[in-house]
Amino acid sequence: LSLDDFPDWVVTVTFYTVVHVIERLRAAAGDGDSADHESRTQYVQQLHPAIHTAYSVLRNASHLARYGSNADFFRHFQREDIADRIVATFLVAIEEYAATQLENRSR
Repeated sequence: LSLDDFPDWVVTVTFYTVVHVIERLRAAAGDGDSADHESRTQYVQQLHPAIHTAYSVLRNASHLARYGSNADFFRHFQREDIADRIVATFLVAIEEYAATQLENRSR
């Protein structure tokens, strides 16, 4: 999946990667599966506020990428934003946070 050719899909795949990370946190805590995106957002907000902003940005960006126009999407995100903020900052922050949470849980 090329950022140059499909930046909208890079954002969408990044968000759904994070969805799986959050569901893994839920499973490790014995909290079951999220019913939908809204319940997952509430879960993150209530139990993992350290990543709530990053998660919300990814969710909103993905929604815009999937359901908005290309013009709307590119008004908000340039390719550099996707590489530097969406993937390198927000995705990495959530993955690192989850890894720490899961490691602490296994002790």
